[in-house]
Amino acid sequence: MQKKNKSLLLVHIAVALFGSSSLFGKLINQPAFVIVAGRVFFSVIIMFFIFRLKKISISLGSRDSYLKVLLLGAILTVHWVLFYHSVQISTVAISLLTFSTCPIFATFIEPMFFKEEKLKKENILTALVAFAGVAIVVPKFDMGSTMLQGFIEGILAGLTFALISVLERKFVKELNGVIISFYEQSIVFIALLPICIFTGLNPVSLSDILYILLFSTVFTLFSRYCYINGLKGVSAQTASVLTSVEPIYGIILAALLLDETPSVKEVVGGIVIISAVVYSSLRVMKQNGVKNPIKTGESL
Repeated sequence: MQKKNKSLLLVHIAVALFGSSSLFGKLINQPAFVIVAGRVFFSVIIMFFIFRLKKISISLGSRDSYLKVLLLGAILTVHWVLFYHSVQISTVAISLLTFSTCPIFATFIEPMFFKEEKLKKENILTALVAFAGVAIVVPKFDMGSTMLQGFIEGILAGLTFALISVLERKFVKELNGVIISFYEQSIVFIALLPICIFTGLNPVSLSDILYILLFSTVFTLFSRYCYINGLKGVSAQTASVLTSVEPIYGIILAALLLDETPSVKEVVGGIVIISAVVYSSLRVMKQNGVKNPIKTGESL
Protein backbone atom coordinates (compact mmCIF):
# COMPACT_ATOMS: atom_id res chain seq x y z
CA MET A 1 0.00 0.00 0.00
CA GLN A 2 1.33 3.41 -0.93
CA LYS A 3 2.30 5.67 1.94
CA LYS A 4 -0.37 8.27 1.08
CA ASN A 5 -3.11 5.63 0.88
CA LYS A 6 -1.98 4.10 4.15
CA SER A 7 -2.07 7.50 5.85
CA LEU A 8 -5.53 8.21 4.48
CA LEU A 9 -6.74 4.82 5.74
CA LEU A 10 -5.34 5.55 9.21
CA VAL A 11 -7.16 8.89 9.35
CA HIS A 12 -10.39 7.22 8.23
CA ILE A 13 -10.01 4.58 10.95
CA ALA A 14 -9.30 7.23 13.58
CA VAL A 15 -12.27 9.37 12.58
CA ALA A 16 -14.58 6.33 12.55
CA LEU A 17 -13.41 5.43 16.07
CA PHE A 18 -13.76 9.05 17.26
CA GLY A 19 -17.34 9.25 16.05
CA SER A 20 -18.26 5.77 17.28
CA SER A 21 -16.92 6.28 20.81
CA SER A 22 -20.15 8.06 21.75
CA LEU A 23 -21.95 4.70 21.71
CA PHE A 24 -20.23 3.70 24.94
CA GLY A 25 -22.46 6.19 26.73
CA LYS A 26 -25.31 3.81 25.90
CA LEU A 27 -23.49 0.47 26.08
CA ILE A 28 -21.97 0.89 29.56
CA ASN A 29 -24.56 0.69 32.33
CA GLN A 30 -22.93 3.25 34.60
CA PRO A 31 -23.33 6.98 35.30
CA ALA A 32 -21.46 9.27 32.90
CA PHE A 33 -18.81 10.21 35.46
CA VAL A 34 -18.04 6.52 36.08
CA ILE A 35 -17.70 5.86 32.35
CA VAL A 36 -15.28 8.77 31.96
CA ALA A 37 -13.29 7.83 35.08
CA GLY A 38 -12.98 4.22 33.89
CA ARG A 39 -11.91 5.32 30.43
CA VAL A 40 -9.08 7.54 31.64
CA PHE A 41 -8.00 5.14 34.41
CA PHE A 42 -6.92 2.44 31.98
CA SER A 43 -5.69 4.97 29.43
CA VAL A 44 -3.42 6.70 31.97
CA ILE A 45 -1.99 3.40 33.22
CA ILE A 46 -1.15 2.26 29.70
CA MET A 47 0.46 5.61 28.82
CA PHE A 48 2.47 5.59 32.04
CA PHE A 49 3.97 2.16 31.30
CA ILE A 50 4.73 3.18 27.71
CA PHE A 51 6.58 6.24 29.02
CA ARG A 52 8.55 4.07 31.44
CA LEU A 53 9.45 1.49 28.79
CA LYS A 54 10.59 4.15 26.35
CA LYS A 55 12.23 6.17 29.14
CA ILE A 56 10.25 9.29 28.26
CA SER A 57 10.32 12.02 30.89
CA ILE A 58 6.89 13.29 31.92
CA SER A 59 8.21 16.37 33.68
CA LEU A 60 6.57 19.61 32.56
CA GLY A 61 9.50 21.65 33.75
CA SER A 62 7.77 24.54 35.50
CA ARG A 63 5.03 25.33 37.99
CA ASP A 64 3.31 27.46 35.37
CA SER A 65 3.04 24.48 33.00
CA TYR A 66 1.49 22.32 35.72
CA LEU A 67 -1.10 25.02 36.44
CA LYS A 68 -1.95 25.21 32.75
CA VAL A 69 -2.58 21.48 32.40
CA LEU A 70 -4.53 21.54 35.67
CA LEU A 71 -6.90 24.07 34.12
CA LEU A 72 -7.14 22.05 30.91
CA GLY A 73 -7.83 18.86 32.85
CA ALA A 74 -10.59 20.54 34.87
CA ILE A 75 -12.35 21.80 31.73
CA LEU A 76 -11.90 18.41 30.05
CA THR A 77 -13.59 16.75 33.03
CA VAL A 78 -16.65 18.96 32.63
CA HIS A 79 -16.63 18.46 28.86
CA TRP A 80 -16.53 14.66 28.93
CA VAL A 81 -19.16 14.29 31.65
CA LEU A 82 -21.48 16.67 29.81
CA PHE A 83 -21.05 14.84 26.53
CA TYR A 84 -21.57 11.29 27.79
CA HIS A 85 -24.46 12.31 30.00
CA SER A 86 -26.00 13.97 26.95
CA VAL A 87 -25.69 10.66 25.08
CA GLN A 88 -27.31 8.77 27.93
CA ILE A 89 -30.39 10.96 28.32
CA SER A 90 -31.00 11.81 24.66
CA THR A 91 -29.66 10.12 21.52
CA VAL A 92 -26.28 9.66 19.89
CA ALA A 93 -27.43 11.78 16.93
CA ILE A 94 -28.48 14.75 19.07
CA SER A 95 -25.31 14.63 21.16
CA LEU A 96 -22.94 14.35 18.21
CA LEU A 97 -24.63 17.00 16.08
CA THR A 98 -24.80 19.56 18.89
CA PHE A 99 -21.22 18.81 19.93
CA SER A 100 -19.99 19.21 16.35
CA THR A 101 -20.61 22.96 16.63
CA CYS A 102 -17.30 23.10 18.53
CA PRO A 103 -15.28 24.74 15.70
CA ILE A 104 -17.95 27.42 15.35
CA PHE A 105 -17.65 28.30 19.03
CA ALA A 106 -13.88 28.38 18.61
CA THR A 107 -14.07 31.10 15.95
CA PHE A 108 -15.65 33.38 18.56
CA ILE A 109 -13.34 32.36 21.42
CA GLU A 110 -10.03 32.63 19.56
CA PRO A 111 -10.11 36.45 19.13
CA MET A 112 -10.31 36.73 22.92
CA PHE A 113 -6.92 35.03 23.25
CA PHE A 114 -5.18 35.88 19.98
CA LYS A 115 -5.18 39.55 19.04
CA GLU A 116 -4.08 38.80 15.48
CA GLU A 117 -7.27 36.87 14.85
CA LYS A 118 -10.22 39.13 14.28
CA LEU A 119 -13.84 38.08 14.19
CA LYS A 120 -15.00 38.57 10.60
CA LYS A 121 -18.39 38.81 8.96
CA GLU A 122 -17.82 35.42 7.34
CA ASN A 123 -17.38 33.87 10.80
CA ILE A 124 -20.67 35.30 12.00
CA LEU A 125 -22.49 34.18 8.84
CA THR A 126 -21.10 30.64 9.11
CA ALA A 127 -22.09 30.52 12.78
CA LEU A 128 -25.61 31.62 11.95
CA VAL A 129 -25.89 28.85 9.34
CA ALA A 130 -24.57 26.25 11.82
CA PHE A 131 -26.95 27.33 14.53
CA ALA A 132 -29.81 27.33 12.07
CA GLY A 133 -28.99 23.64 11.69
CA VAL A 134 -28.97 23.31 15.47
CA ALA A 135 -32.39 24.98 15.63
CA ILE A 136 -33.71 22.35 13.22
CA VAL A 137 -32.34 19.55 15.43
CA VAL A 138 -33.62 20.95 18.74
CA PRO A 139 -36.23 18.67 20.40
CA LYS A 140 -39.69 19.88 21.36
CA PHE A 141 -39.32 22.61 23.97
CA ASP A 142 -40.24 21.02 27.28
CA MET A 143 -38.14 21.83 30.34
CA GLY A 144 -38.88 18.37 31.74
CA SER A 145 -37.71 16.60 28.60
CA THR A 146 -34.49 14.60 28.80
CA MET A 147 -34.10 15.10 25.05
CA LEU A 148 -33.96 18.87 25.52
CA GLN A 149 -31.57 18.50 28.46
CA GLY A 150 -29.32 16.25 26.36
CA PHE A 151 -29.47 18.82 23.56
CA ILE A 152 -28.34 21.61 25.90
CA GLU A 153 -25.56 19.48 27.41
CA GLY A 154 -24.35 18.58 23.89
CA ILE A 155 -24.09 22.30 23.05
CA LEU A 156 -22.19 22.93 26.30
CA ALA A 157 -19.89 19.99 25.50
CA GLY A 158 -19.07 21.65 22.18
CA LEU A 159 -18.44 24.97 23.90
CA THR A 160 -16.15 23.50 26.57
CA PHE A 161 -14.11 21.55 24.03
CA ALA A 162 -13.71 24.67 21.90
CA LEU A 163 -12.33 26.40 24.99
CA ILE A 164 -9.93 23.51 25.66
CA SER A 165 -8.69 23.58 22.07
CA VAL A 166 -8.02 27.32 22.11
CA LEU A 167 -6.31 27.20 25.51
CA GLU A 168 -4.11 24.30 24.42
CA ARG A 169 -3.03 26.32 21.42
CA LYS A 170 -2.21 29.33 23.61
CA PHE A 171 -0.77 27.66 26.71
CA VAL A 172 1.17 24.60 25.75
CA LYS A 173 2.91 25.12 22.41
CA GLU A 174 6.21 24.12 23.94
CA LEU A 175 4.96 20.84 25.46
CA ASN A 176 4.59 17.35 24.00
CA GLY A 177 0.97 16.67 23.06
CA VAL A 178 0.99 13.11 24.41
CA ILE A 179 2.42 14.28 27.75
CA ILE A 180 -0.29 16.93 27.93
CA SER A 181 -2.92 14.27 27.26
CA PHE A 182 -1.46 12.10 30.02
CA TYR A 183 -1.73 14.88 32.60
CA GLU A 184 -5.17 15.99 31.42
CA GLN A 185 -6.56 12.48 31.74
CA SER A 186 -4.86 11.99 35.11
CA ILE A 187 -6.58 15.14 36.38
CA VAL A 188 -9.91 13.91 35.02
CA PHE A 189 -9.56 10.67 36.99
CA ILE A 190 -8.48 12.43 40.21
CA ALA A 191 -11.40 14.86 39.91
CA LEU A 192 -14.00 12.13 39.32
CA LEU A 193 -12.71 9.51 41.78
CA PRO A 194 -14.33 11.13 44.89
CA ILE A 195 -17.64 11.39 43.03
CA CYS A 196 -17.44 7.71 42.09
CA ILE A 197 -16.66 6.75 45.69
CA PHE A 198 -19.33 8.84 47.42
CA THR A 199 -22.06 8.62 44.80
CA GLY A 200 -21.55 4.96 44.06
CA LEU A 201 -21.65 2.76 40.99
CA ASN A 202 -24.37 0.70 39.46
CA PRO A 203 -23.80 -3.06 39.83
CA VAL A 204 -20.72 -3.70 37.69
CA SER A 205 -21.12 -6.40 35.05
CA LEU A 206 -18.43 -8.15 33.04
CA SER A 207 -19.70 -6.37 29.92
CA ASP A 208 -19.18 -2.99 31.63
CA ILE A 209 -15.55 -3.86 32.37
CA LEU A 210 -14.91 -5.16 28.86
CA TYR A 211 -16.54 -2.12 27.25
CA ILE A 212 -14.49 0.27 29.37
CA LEU A 213 -11.29 -1.61 28.46
CA LEU A 214 -12.25 -1.43 24.79
CA PHE A 215 -13.09 2.24 25.18
CA SER A 216 -9.73 3.02 26.80
CA THR A 217 -7.53 1.07 24.42
CA VAL A 218 -9.04 0.89 20.93
CA PHE A 219 -11.28 3.97 21.00
CA THR A 220 -8.91 6.24 22.93
CA LEU A 221 -5.26 5.27 22.59
CA PHE A 222 -5.35 3.38 19.28
CA SER A 223 -7.57 5.99 17.60
CA ARG A 224 -5.19 8.77 18.59
CA TYR A 225 -2.22 6.70 17.35
CA CYS A 226 -3.93 6.23 13.97
CA TYR A 227 -4.80 9.89 13.72
CA ILE A 228 -1.35 11.24 14.59
CA ASN A 229 0.41 8.84 12.22
CA GLY A 230 -2.16 9.37 9.48
CA LEU A 231 -1.58 13.11 9.53
CA LYS A 232 2.00 12.54 8.40
CA GLY A 233 0.85 11.56 4.92
CA VAL A 234 -2.34 13.53 4.21
CA SER A 235 -3.00 17.21 3.75
CA ALA A 236 -4.46 19.26 6.58
CA GLN A 237 -7.42 20.09 4.32
CA THR A 238 -8.21 16.39 3.91
CA ALA A 239 -7.92 15.77 7.64
CA SER A 240 -10.17 18.75 8.33
CA VAL A 241 -12.95 17.48 6.07
CA LEU A 242 -12.75 13.95 7.47
CA THR A 243 -12.82 15.00 11.12
CA SER A 244 -15.69 17.40 10.51
CA VAL A 245 -17.96 14.62 9.27
CA GLU A 246 -17.16 12.16 12.05
CA PRO A 247 -20.69 12.38 13.56
CA ILE A 248 -21.91 10.43 10.54
CA TYR A 249 -20.03 7.33 11.71
CA GLY A 250 -21.55 7.47 15.18
CA ILE A 251 -25.06 8.12 13.91
CA ILE A 252 -24.91 5.21 11.44
CA LEU A 253 -23.60 2.81 14.08
CA ALA A 254 -26.21 3.99 16.59
CA ALA A 255 -28.90 3.23 14.03
CA LEU A 256 -27.47 -0.24 13.38
CA LEU A 257 -26.53 -1.28 16.92
CA LEU A 258 -28.85 0.73 19.17
CA ASP A 259 -31.85 1.08 16.87
CA GLU A 260 -31.60 4.88 17.15
CA THR A 261 -32.74 5.96 13.71
CA PRO A 262 -32.36 9.75 13.33
CA SER A 263 -35.49 11.70 12.45
CA VAL A 264 -35.84 13.64 9.19
CA LYS A 265 -35.23 16.95 10.95
CA GLU A 266 -32.08 15.55 12.62
CA VAL A 267 -30.77 14.50 9.21
CA VAL A 268 -31.56 17.88 7.65
CA GLY A 269 -30.15 19.79 10.62
CA GLY A 270 -27.08 17.56 10.64
CA ILE A 271 -26.37 18.28 6.97
CA VAL A 272 -26.59 22.03 7.62
CA ILE A 273 -24.35 21.87 10.72
CA ILE A 274 -21.69 19.62 9.18
CA SER A 275 -21.60 21.67 5.95
CA ALA A 276 -21.03 24.85 7.97
CA VAL A 277 -18.31 23.20 10.07
CA VAL A 278 -16.47 21.83 7.02
CA TYR A 279 -16.62 25.21 5.31
CA SER A 280 -15.47 27.02 8.45
CA SER A 281 -12.52 24.66 9.02
CA LEU A 282 -11.26 24.94 5.46
CA ARG A 283 -11.68 28.72 5.29
CA VAL A 284 -9.88 29.34 8.59
CA MET A 285 -7.00 27.10 7.55
CA LYS A 286 -6.66 28.81 4.20
CA GLN A 287 -6.68 32.30 5.70
CA ASN A 288 -4.51 31.71 8.75
CA GLY A 289 -2.31 28.84 7.62
CA VAL A 290 -3.31 26.68 10.59
CA LYS A 291 -1.63 23.32 10.18
CA ASN A 292 -4.11 21.31 12.24
CA PRO A 293 -7.69 22.56 12.56
CA ILE A 294 -9.74 21.91 15.69
CA LYS A 295 -10.77 18.28 15.57
CA THR A 296 -13.99 17.56 17.40
CA GLY A 297 -13.41 13.79 17.63
CA GLU A 298 -10.23 14.06 19.67
CA SER A 299 -12.37 14.82 22.69
CA LEU A 300 -14.79 11.96 22.32
